[in-house]
Amino acid sequence: MRVRMQETDSRDALHILDLLLTDRFPRIWIPSPAERDVRQLVRHRHKLVRMRTSVMNQLHALAIGQGLCRKQKLWSKVWRMELEGLVLDPRAHRRRHDLLELLDQLNSWIAELDRAVMKEVQSRP
Repeated sequence: MRVRMQETDSRDALHILDLLLTDRFPRIWIPSPAERDVRQLVRHRHKLVRMRTSVMNQLHALAIGQGLCRKQKLWSKVWRMELEGLVLDPRAHRRRHDLLELLDQLNSWIAELDRAVMKEVQSRP
């Protein structure tokens, strides 16, 4: 409630005591367990989306390294078929395969979380 340029513990303690004695201490909002659960849902979805972006960037870099560059429709079915059709060294082939599997799994998890988020949104005013 007060803005000060320097921090003084004794002054702060007196100020808190005054607020408590005069019943002016601000209420601190604590989210309910249900609210914390919804936040966890949204946080989890956000982390998975970031992971998916990382996987997509890695696949894009792999494709560019092989000369496959598409500016538009980068994540279309045609682009994916072209990416899967690239002839790669064994380790790069394994990496592409693993990244595509991970991308598919992340997409399904995110879609499931999207439905859960939308359900929460529709149940709230």
